[in-house]
Amino acid sequence: MNLNQLNYVITIAEEKNFSKASYKLYISQPSLSQSIQFLEKELGVKLFERKPFGLTPAGKVFVEWAKNVLSSEKEMSQKLSDIASNDLSSLTIGVSPYRCSYLLPNVISEFKKIYPNCKITLEEHPTDVLKSLLEEDKIDLLIDTPHPDDFVYTSISVLKEAILIGIPIEWEIDYKKTDTYPEIDLSLLKNKPFIMLTENQLIGKVGRKLCVQNGFVPDILLECHNIETLYSFIKKGMGASFIPELFAKAVECDKTMKCYKIKNSMPERDLAIVYSKNKYLPKAAKDFIKIFIKGLQIL
Repeated sequence: MNLNQLNYVITIAEEKNFSKASYKLYISQPSLSQSIQFLEKELGVKLFERKPFGLTPAGKVFVEWAKNVLSSEKEMSQKLSDIASNDLSSLTIGVSPYRCSYLLPNVISEFKKIYPNCKITLEEHPTDVLKSLLEEDKIDLLIDTPHPDDFVYTSISVLKEAILIGIPIEWEIDYKKTDTYPEIDLSLLKNKPFIMLTENQLIGKVGRKLCVQNGFVPDILLECHNIETLYSFIKKGMGASFIPELFAKAVECDKTMKCYKIKNSMPERDLAIVYSKNKYLPKAAKDFIKIFIKGLQIL
């Protein structure tokens, strides 16, 4: 038995298919099948049912154990890398696409001056996917809203982000000038179509609540899962939407959307760096956090 075989079993279990697993692992399906057969013979138990496909009871136990072993092996490698030098480190960061493009170029540029040989992998996905990757131990750091489970995860809040209302550039609406964004009465949009994130997402939930507080139920033309999709429909003039401030800053030079503060309301959310309390945090990750926080101070 070796670490490759442990990874093979975990990947097959995740993909629920030998062919898909072999593609992901960059090995041929016959080689993968043969390796699993050898492992099952060595263990004296079947790990997978072939028809229909699924994990056997022994397979479920083995997958859980294999994940723990590989996690321990990764942690040991990170500790030894920290002891030996900074040259052999790696870092996987989970972040939404718009936050990545707006927040990370300067941060990673500074980080690379200290860790020129550190391999950085960016996992760019919506929040629900990112939090699943964190819980599956597939990312080292998450840049997102704080994790609700503060027993298992550390969430370092780094800034508060306003939630704005974004409308198509061609829409005319009365507004009041302020020192930051112009301000509007949200009730002026009660007869306009909205593009909304789902109710399971914070901005989707806050947006619906704000509309009700302003005396109307939003006419939701389209519901989706990510900010980029919202923006694409706003640009087409199809509806208004609630937009996080960092995204507004990232696209403001495009002049394809107007963003406003909401009268009598200052909705906002925390942005945090999140990591597991139950795993070793490499020195490279600690230094990345310091550089990231410092970089936010000049935005």
